[in-house]
Amino acid sequence: MKRVIVSGANGFIGRYTLPLLLKEGFDVHALSRPGETTRVDGVNWHKIDLMDDSAVDTLLRDLQATHLLHLAWYTEHGKFWHATENLDWVACSLNLLKGFVIHGGRRVLMAGSCAEYDWSKGHCLEQGTECIPGTLYGTSKHALHLIAEAYCAQTNISFAWGRIFFLYGPGEAIDRFVPAVINGMLRQEKVPCSNGGQLRDFMYVADVASAFATLLASNLTGAVNIASGESCTLRRIGEMIMHQIKGDGRVEFGALPDRQGDPAALTADITRLSDELSWRPEYSLEDGLAETIEWWKQQPENSRAC
Repeated sequence: MKRVIVSGANGFIGRYTLPLLLKEGFDVHALSRPGETTRVDGVNWHKIDLMDDSAVDTLLRDLQATHLLHLAWYTEHGKFWHATENLDWVACSLNLLKGFVIHGGRRVLMAGSCAEYDWSKGHCLEQGTECIPGTLYGTSKHALHLIAEAYCAQTNISFAWGRIFFLYGPGEAIDRFVPAVINGMLRQEKVPCSNGGQLRDFMYVADVASAFATLLASNLTGAVNIASGESCTLRRIGEMIMHQIKGDGRVEFGALPDRQGDPAALTADITRLSDELSWRPEYSLEDGLAETIEWWKQQPENSRAC
């Protein structure tokens, strides 16, 4: 039987991967911190601190998993780009990988980031765009990729690295762009933003999870961009949200300065994802935004506004 360990299983992406992995025929073992468990029928939960090397090794020895999907990382909005916690996550990720291999693992998929790329290039291709990270977060992810890939090659382990671009959906941190605009519109407020001309590739979180589940179940190795392949300006996304939420709320583009170092364009080549993996997203941007808006409408802080 294929047995997979999923770190970050209760996170933004992780919780969506669990039912998909069950459908792929995996015996799913989900890792979470104490007090953070999402009930999913058929999933085995293990509460563990990934920074506890001894506990991690004991669990890996007991489970004897064949597959590892490593999604866990420090992602506190506004802090993760330069946080020293990134160094801790490189160390614990390598410990997790080493233990997985020692105890019989065969296939590894880890979550990378578009922050690894040289953002001055604009359009990012796995085997053509140089990785020159501009943040400690991007540098840490890239370092983990290099070390993990070399170790897996040396130990004859199948290894893939999914570079996530921009995602959104139910459960995203409320102060990020999409939920900030949605909640402002639901409260009929004015939401100040930058000029909105930045071109980005956004993908609905359920599609991101689907891409990871499909990639893990495949034999495809190396870095793979996890993105939709369709780019859109932030202004256009804000306009879509305003169109779907009728009312007096407005996004005030240009009210805030552009963030320093923010590239005009950051988009993905998805040839490997679409051609080599034969995977396509299920949700259009409009449909994904509609589902996200409906989710936020159900949250207590928006009950009176809706």
